[in-house]
Parts: sequence; structure tokens; C-alpha cells
Amino acid sequence: MPHGMRCFYIHAYQSLVWNRAASQRIKLGLTNPVKGDLYKASDGEVRLVDDPNEVEMRMIVLPLPGYNVIYPTNSVGDAYKEILGADGITSLTYRGSAPAEATEKGSYRHLIAEPRNLEVESVAGLEVEEDPVVETIRLSFELGSGCYATMLMRELMMTTMSREHNVGT
Repeated sequence: MPHGMRCFYIHAYQSLVWNRAASQRIKLGLTNPVKGDLYKASDGEVRLVDDPNEVEMRMIVLPLPGYNVIYPTNSVGDAYKEILGADGITSLTYRGSAPAEATEKGSYRHLIAEPRNLEVESVAGLEVEEDPVVETIRLSFELGSGCYATMLMRELMMTTMSREHNVGT
């Protein structure tokens, strides 16, 4: 298998684990920082939350698994162990004798991504035949690495009922 393809699979797995851990955090009802979370400080360093009142939710990060990251020391950290353990990965930081392309140092993603340069423009002249009351808009925005426009669009278009139905998906 080509090197690029091996890396692709490793990164896809890291994202899968991150998504499962984020979903587990939501299922646990952790909507505010809690002791043992990880946050990215203003100096760029990732630290453990000691006093949740000193950290904003937008600062919370979750690790993409690897040998050079720290993990939360709370129930979210336990979720990482369960998720990885289900796939036979028992050590979160062990590199061992695996080839370099089979290991990753890991990194972090913010739990909440804020779109940058968000612009909303009403588009006149477009009609939706099924519902003439619907207004058409054009969105323009930028997202950071690892963030997907499809997720932002899903969140923007969800109704209250569909949000309640899709918690943790």
C-alpha cells in the first residue's frame, strides 16, 4: 500500500476516534468545561483544566490519538480508553517497534469550531416552488483544518426537533 494511502487511513481513524469521543462527551451532558478537560491556552500550549470557571468552552480541545498528546483525566479520557481498547489499542502513548508510517504523534482539535469571516447574503429572485415563503441565502465562511462545511450546514439548517433527535450523531 502506498505511503500516502497508509497515512490517509491513520488520519481517518484518528478522526473517527475524535468524533466518537466528542459524541460521548455530548451524551454525558458535558456542555461546560469540567476538571480534567484539555484546553488550548493563549500561548498555544494544551493544558489540563484545574478550575473550570477559568476556561471557556470554546477553548476546550480533544486529542487526535497519538504518542505525543495528553488525554483528558476525566470521563472523556475514560471514553478514549474504551474506544481505543475496543480496537485492541491498549496504550495511548506507546510507539513500540511499529514502522514510522504506522504511528502518529497526534494533535488536537477544538471541540467547538467557530467559523471565521461569516457572511450571510439574501439572494433575491430565487423562488422555491414547494414553499414560496422560503428565503434563499448565500453563506460565505472559513473553517479551520479538520472542520467540515457539511457539519456547519447541518447545524444551521436543523430545527429544534431535529437537534434533539440527532444528539450524539
